[in-house]
Amino acid sequence: MNWRLTFIVTVVSVIASTSLLAQENDYTQYYANMPAVNPGFTGMEDYLDLRFGVREGWNNFGIKNNNLFLSAYGALNSKSRSGKRNNSLRISNPQLLDEIQRDKKFRRRHGIGGMITSRTVDPYKSNAASLNYAYHLPLSNKFNFSLGAKLGYTNQRIDFMGLTVRDDVNDSFYNSLKSAGQGTQNTLMADFGSVLYSKRFFLGLSSSGLVAKNLNGNQLFNLSEASRYRLQTGGAFFISPELELSPGAIVTYREGYDLLWAVNTRIRFKELINIGAAYEVNSKISILFGVATNSLTFNYSYDMYTSELNNFNVNTHEIVLGLMLFNKFKLRPNFW
Repeated sequence: MNWRLTFIVTVVSVIASTSLLAQENDYTQYYANMPAVNPGFTGMEDYLDLRFGVREGWNNFGIKNNNLFLSAYGALNSKSRSGKRNNSLRISNPQLLDEIQRDKKFRRRHGIGGMITSRTVDPYKSNAASLNYAYHLPLSNKFNFSLGAKLGYTNQRIDFMGLTVRDDVNDSFYNSLKSAGQGTQNTLMADFGSVLYSKRFFLGLSSSGLVAKNLNGNQLFNLSEASRYRLQTGGAFFISPELELSPGAIVTYREGYDLLWAVNTRIRFKELINIGAAYEVNSKISILFGVATNSLTFNYSYDMYTSELNNFNVNTHEIVLGLMLFNKFKLRPNFW
């Protein structure tokens, strides 16, 4: 494959797999790392939630295509809250227990954390880092509301070292790419999110690329400058003492483009193993599997693409591993 065809395949692959937003990594199992989608989820768990994810794709063109991320999110003063929650059975007075559960000091919290990501599509590479903050407030006995913010930095580049050009002096296409910021673009971003939630339900709204400042290379990745808005919802419902059902949906709006949406549903057995399926409109169908304990989570998905560009994503596997650190009272993660 000559270098021009390699470059074209790379660009189309990036566009097809990121909905024209190359700086953002979209995962099928977004529910396994919700603060990355909406900063309002930051600190919702009463422990340090450490996650590592890898998304690997293979196609007929033989180009490398993977996403990696490492994230850590937690809540301040989580030890005192979790201690009250898990020792509640020792309280003999039911009225006192109810007062503790509704106490505003018990339910208010500050969430902090961050994430680093890396994306490679053959000569295209992207590295990013972000910091999250969220504040959580009680609204009623059951519902809470959070407001979050995310600051991020992204570096995108086309690595010309891997391309062989017959005449690098007179090749106008190659030189036009080099002149566009020497194949590199650096961007600062700020986004916001909010979530209405209870123990069994959530409804969130967040932005992506709402505030973006390109530091250089404005002509190279101009497709990545538009912002998106996302609505997320999901819940957990008891079917029997051993079975729970968790449906979820995410809707994405971007001005000038069709509304995108994806749905998923999972069923969990004995709070341990879950299986399910997901569908993204005009894009893919996915098989889901997960295992969760009070110290470790494992989530896997396999994507089968249905769009006209499915040759660029013939097979895609995604794995997300989670560690619940400083989880002294053995809390389990939300099944959303």
